[in-house]
Amino acid sequence: MAAPKLALTVFVVGGLLASPALLPVGAHAAPKSAASACPAPPQLTFDTPTYVDKTRAGGEPLVFTYPTGRLLYSAHAGTTHFFTPEAPNPGTVAFGENYTGQTYIWTSDDNGKTWTFRPRIIAPDGAPASGFSDPEFAMDSAGDLYFSEINLANIAVSSSREDRGETWNLENFVGAVLTDRQWMEADRPGELYFVANAFGGGTGIPPSPGTGAYITKSTDGGATFATNVPSTKGGAGEGDIRVDKKTGTVYQARRSSGKLNMGAFRKARSGDLASMDVSTVAEGVQMLAHWPAFDLDPSGNLYITWDENGKGDREAGIWMATSTDAARTWSAPVKVSTGENTAIWPWIGVGDDGRAGVMWLEADKKLPNHNAETAGTHGWRIRGAATTTALGCAASKTPVFSVATATKDPVHTGTICQGGTTCQAALIDRRLGDYFSVEVDATGRMWAGYSDTRVPGSVSLPAFVRQQGGPSLLVPKKSGTTPTSTTGQPPPAVPASSTPGAGSGSLASTGFGAQLPAAAALMLLGALLMVRRRRTPS
Repeated sequence: MAAPKLALTVFVVGGLLASPALLPVGAHAAPKSAASACPAPPQLTFDTPTYVDKTRAGGEPLVFTYPTGRLLYSAHAGTTHFFTPEAPNPGTVAFGENYTGQTYIWTSDDNGKTWTFRPRIIAPDGAPASGFSDPEFAMDSAGDLYFSEINLANIAVSSSREDRGETWNLENFVGAVLTDRQWMEADRPGELYFVANAFGGGTGIPPSPGTGAYITKSTDGGATFATNVPSTKGGAGEGDIRVDKKTGTVYQARRSSGKLNMGAFRKARSGDLASMDVSTVAEGVQMLAHWPAFDLDPSGNLYITWDENGKGDREAGIWMATSTDAARTWSAPVKVSTGENTAIWPWIGVGDDGRAGVMWLEADKKLPNHNAETAGTHGWRIRGAATTTALGCAASKTPVFSVATATKDPVHTGTICQGGTTCQAALIDRRLGDYFSVEVDATGRMWAGYSDTRVPGSVSLPAFVRQQGGPSLLVPKKSGTTPTSTTGQPPPAVPASSTPGAGSGSLASTGFGAQLPAAAALMLLGALLMVRRRRTPS
């Protein structure tokens, strides 16, 4: 039996509720007639949410769609997500029952109906693979998968080259050291990038003296990485990165003095990570989340989403802008969310050109100053929006969204930490981590991995919700293929003459051959347990 529909389509003009007519969403747009608006998308609905696993914790899930349609889901039980006041509850068993000090990976080959846990064991001793927080997936143009994770003192990188994520090989235990929250992407075969924020000595082996944002590159599948290149132009890097596999341009959002910017490393394939173009997405930005989220479509158009607290140039809520010229110029921002309830942590999944889905966490009321750390019994639900006119249409430049509630019941109640690891000491709930993520599956439907605290316990559980009906994010002729140039079907094979080797580019490489001495590493780990902090939003 089909799952019940959880919400009706809502269309908004200038933030005001309207009847389900052909009206666009737009914070600064005056009401338009149906004749001058883009066509309304079908009603958006969602399947009944389910848990991925009830015996393992699920903070900060990162999701990915492989070209065959396989779904990959990763989450972690990092100790910084442990909420002490809930420890006496039976659900806390999920933390200790299967905890091995590593991040978790599951796969699904039936669009999330069932999930298979994929243990990562290092031969021959059978020890668990490295990394207990901050998981990240990437796939190169050959279809090889990569996975990175943090151990406080280091970033470990693994690969899955033969079986689409079923088994993993540890490529590098120290892809970086003294680094917080890496974000990783891949381009041509074996070509990886990650960005992160160095502290107390930076990255590289031995550590460089610098701190702050940087970008680094591997041309051998993560076995070695180049010494970091500082990356602070246009503000410190913000969140995940994306690679346009047609051009090799690496993108990362940035913030500086109320501006939301986009950085473009257009010479990254040559090894030049010092050259970066910066464009302004929007000014007067006052965000609630730690970072924005963005994605690319197969033609290289960019779509970015972020939240606002209402103290800047826009009203509070979820916003989106697009670029059709490789992040050189941007459209006017449009509001995606509806109403006045506090909305945070948007993530975006993009399908074919102009088709995008955004999902976010929304409180059941407007909180004071839209502060998610406000104490109370208010509930938080997952909300979603989808459009097939994100780039506009013949009648209008303003997209139209279908908006719906994805989780009928709240997935969390009360405070949500916005201050990183310091929340634990203040008894502010950090079981959800700092984000959740969204993808588009091979049938053109968006899906999300999110953290769920409905089962009382000191940790969250990994949960899953998938679009049931509404606008397809893939045009019908492409149904059954993967949606985007960055997380979907690889582009045509790169000619052998342009495939990078281990020495391509101009950056010095580091890796296993120059690891920190074991004693120093242990001392380093102990120190980091005391000082590690996650960057808080400006």
